[in-house]
Amino acid sequence: MILTTYKKIVYSLVFIGIVVMVTIPDVVIDLSTEFFHLVFELIFEMADVIFESVETMLDHLVEHLFHTGLHDTQVIVFYILASTLAYPVYRLARIVLRLLFLLLKTIPIKYAHYKTQWILLRQDVFYYWQKLPFLIKLKWVLIATSALYLASFLIM
Repeated sequence: MILTTYKKIVYSLVFIGIVVMVTIPDVVIDLSTEFFHLVFELIFEMADVIFESVETMLDHLVEHLFHTGLHDTQVIVFYILASTLAYPVYRLARIVLRLLFLLLKTIPIKYAHYKTQWILLRQDVFYYWQKLPFLIKLKWVLIATSALYLASFLIM
């Protein structure tokens, strides 16, 4: 009983969502783009704050341990951060290159498969069209012409 109540709630919320999407799509699209913009802005802002806090912590640690000046501390911290980030960037580049080469290897195979399927489908359609009697061909041409004529009123 409880599950059917939840199903009704979910179905009614989906129905309300569909009605809202149909009636005011510009507002829904604007709200969703603003929401995604907010999420990405918060993620990048948090990443910046975390990076700045780590950099400040390293600045104070290096300055305290080695008794260096501002410029020397910044150079040391830069090389610490660069060496820390070099390995993950290297691994990511290897993964991306592997995926790229896999993609470049599979694209021609998929293209040839889809091209073959398209040619076979096109041959089947033309064969089917050639087999049709003249009156049915005329009916299809009239239906298509009438549909295009009626659709022209919607465009104007």
